[in-house]
Amino acid sequence: MQISSIKDIGKLVKETRKKQKLTQVQLAQLSNVGTRFLSDLENGKPTCEVEKTLKVLSNLGIRLMVQE
Repeated sequence: MQISSIKDIGKLVKETRKKQKLTQVQLAQLSNVGTRFLSDLENGKPTCEVEKTLKVLSNLGIRLMVQE
């Protein structure tokens, strides 16, 4: 999947979380972030912190790769 915006990341997080049958509360606790942050991330809020976003992605088993 090609990611070109935070909205793309949010959509991927939400779809993956639901496939894994996790609630926002469960994933937030697993990732040590607040449910508000997770909601903002899934909705593509452009000011979401990168470090927290990476934690969420990692806990869902999503690897982020950059190609030059």
